[in-house]
Amino acid sequence: MPVQILSTKLSIPPLRSRLVARPRLIQTLNQGLEYGLVLVSAPAGYGKSTLLTTWLNQVKIPAAWLTLDESDNDPPRFLAYLAAALHGIDPAIEEILANPSNLRTQPEIGPLLTPLVNALARLERPFYLVLDDYHLINDQVVPQMVSFLLDHRPAPMHLVISTRADPPLPLARLRARSAMLELRQPDLCFTTQEAADFLTHSMGLQILPEDTARVTARTEGWIAGLQMAALSMQNTDDIPGFITALTGKHHYFFDYLLEEILERQSPEIRRFLLYTSIVDQLSADLCAALLKEDTPASLAHSSSAILNELDQANLFILPLDHERCWYRYHHLFSDLLRLMLEKTHPGLAVELHRRACRWYEAQEMLPKALQHAISSGDMQLVAQIISANVMVLLENDEMAPTLQKIDALPADKITALPWLEIARAWIVGAGQVEKSLQLLAGAEQEAKNVPEVKERQRLNGHIAAARANLTAVQGDYVNCIAQARLANELLPADELAGRVMNLIVWGENVINGEGNYSAGISILGEALALALQAEKPQLVMLASGSLATGHLSAGKMHNLQRVCREALSIAEDYQRRYQRPLLASAEVYALLARGLAEWGEDEQAVQLARKGVELSEHTGLVTTESLCLSYLGRILASGNDWEQARRVFHRIENIGQNISPWYWYNSAIFALDAILDCETPPPDEVDRYVRRVQETGIDVPAISKARLLLRDGQPSQALLVLEQALSAHNEQPSFRTVRFFALRALAFQAQGDERQSLASLQQALELGEPENRVASFVREGAAMEKLLRLAHAKGISPHFVQRLLAAYTSRRKPEVAPAHATEGLIEPLSERELQVLQLLAQGGTDKQIAAALFITRQTIHSHLKNIYGKLDVHSRTEAIHRARQLELV
Repeated sequence: MPVQILSTKLSIPPLRSRLVARPRLIQTLNQGLEYGLVLVSAPAGYGKSTLLTTWLNQVKIPAAWLTLDESDNDPPRFLAYLAAALHGIDPAIEEILANPSNLRTQPEIGPLLTPLVNALARLERPFYLVLDDYHLINDQVVPQMVSFLLDHRPAPMHLVISTRADPPLPLARLRARSAMLELRQPDLCFTTQEAADFLTHSMGLQILPEDTARVTARTEGWIAGLQMAALSMQNTDDIPGFITALTGKHHYFFDYLLEEILERQSPEIRRFLLYTSIVDQLSADLCAALLKEDTPASLAHSSSAILNELDQANLFILPLDHERCWYRYHHLFSDLLRLMLEKTHPGLAVELHRRACRWYEAQEMLPKALQHAISSGDMQLVAQIISANVMVLLENDEMAPTLQKIDALPADKITALPWLEIARAWIVGAGQVEKSLQLLAGAEQEAKNVPEVKERQRLNGHIAAARANLTAVQGDYVNCIAQARLANELLPADELAGRVMNLIVWGENVINGEGNYSAGISILGEALALALQAEKPQLVMLASGSLATGHLSAGKMHNLQRVCREALSIAEDYQRRYQRPLLASAEVYALLARGLAEWGEDEQAVQLARKGVELSEHTGLVTTESLCLSYLGRILASGNDWEQARRVFHRIENIGQNISPWYWYNSAIFALDAILDCETPPPDEVDRYVRRVQETGIDVPAISKARLLLRDGQPSQALLVLEQALSAHNEQPSFRTVRFFALRALAFQAQGDERQSLASLQQALELGEPENRVASFVREGAAMEKLLRLAHAKGISPHFVQRLLAAYTSRRKPEVAPAHATEGLIEPLSERELQVLQLLAQGGTDKQIAAALFITRQTIHSHLKNIYGKLDVHSRTEAIHRARQLELV
């Protein structure tokens, strides 16, 4: 759904030069394939990650690596990262865990992970799954997941856990069964020989063997302690005297070394270390942002040069990528730097966290921005970030973990901030509308205590906007529009994000509730203009999707196409810039698919709809996922692929039940109309959805009712329904108007009234031709085809009728794979695999192929794996050569 995957968490850390060889430990780890669990447990600074990195670079076994952090205590996030890590082992694994957000409503771990275990069990080669920094996991659910994977461990998987503290796993039982290999603090301590190698070769010291033995004993082989000692010894002429002075407990030793190291650095390096200690990852730009207001203009080195200098000096800084763009300090070293920062610059950390927050916000890395806002203790800053980016945070599934962090703060640091209640209302709004409305009522009471008039008005504006959204989910158009109007009056002019969201809700409900298409589209156009002005791509996608939906409702298919394509050009630019998809574009892809399907371009429509569904599954927004699935299901049904359509509609049914009764009703109506698009609609499914709609107590809409009456041989009753519907739409034609006239023509045809049948058909054709409404006619099946042939014979709308008849021919044409596509193959290539192969032969890269086919690069990798297997090859070059031999390209 919707989690932003940080690639550095999935990369095996790059090896440093001048590493200490540790063959005794590597030999032990090489026995890992004999055990289900390899546990490396020791305090900070014992070289756990370095050891595992060295080992994995030597073995021939594939490995999936995941560096954990505190945010991975959120189970859906943990599963999303686990899926991304396992993608390198088998790309198909990622799709098994494609919707981890369901964990919040379906917490059963067994059903959730069983498909993953089964898929891993089918792998032919063994692999290691490494979970680094496991001690940061304190949530109850994540260890239960890991325990389940261990209890039901698939044979190819060997779990490796690196941690500072023993994890809450059944370690005693695993020991008793000899199912676990352990490396602990005594194993990881440097021997005297390893310490000598480290001090002389890695740290460049000239040190006598007896002094090496002494400093190793004083530090008890603790690698980080040896490194700190070595840094101080580099600047002393009396190494024996320095070692003799190293007495006392560890925390005194840390304080002494830290002061000694910092005092020996230049002022600019010392300032750099202290000021940048508050972030957990370092880049040159971020460091410059932290330093800019307190660094003299005559600074000799740039942040990039300083980072490189620290890296070269082994000053407790670790590269996070091979390009050395991102670094982090040794965790203990950063902890000590923070202590020194507070000691030497009391209160400065608050301002530094604010600067980090603003930098991350400018990079649109909102989770990090919020993390630093919370760390600053400035709850007003937290509230500002949340209030301006609620939908973006929801889209990336970040709001719930953020509120958990806020709730964990000491009570005296949390003031009564209505912004937090507004945020909570947005989170639970999809499935718990009443609870959300209660939260807003509480926020409204809190807002009364805000002394500043403008801030109080702004808060009330946001409360009204959130309430409008909730009443819309309930189908309460009247209250929704009233609240949206109120919000529009209260929200400040420069509150662009809030105004855009409110205008979207308002415009949609003016169209759906009042049936006023021109007014609604005008409001939605204003929302898009403001979103573009705000330069927030997520908002642009949301506004574009709503405006495109408005054009769809009004039957303006060309306008729909234009809005969607302009929005997707922005989404593609975003992906090129940030190397990640813009999840908010999911609905736009689905709407473009809907427009193409109406034009009869089903093949491309299915590709785009699947793209929309894929993105929607990562957003965490069930309403978006349901909409994308609805459009995909309709296209599949119209193309007579009922089995796939049925599975899609069953997914929608499950989602709709968790949103609201009104939403559930609408999903049933949409599914019913789509089922009737099939050339031979399955009667049992039609009847099932009819019963579902009737159970709600709400009447079946005119189009579906007329179609059902025509199916049951009751054209007179169908005509009554259609005449009433047309009288209500005469003043403002809509998407449905064409369908009303088309169905009216079929009703007259069923009564044997050719004259009125052709007259009504001509009205439908004249309205439908300018917008190329192919599907609105073709979906009505053989009866409409017969009527169109009669119209063609009489010269009615000849060009459009000819296009429609061609669409009927295309719909019936069976898809037969070329003979050469199946000869000499282990298994025939699918149509999509042939498309990938064609683009591959043309020199297309993964990225180019993905863009051309509107699918992700991960999906491309999955297709390539299938192609290699079917062609019995092992590389792209071999695949292209083999394909040319078989005349596939």
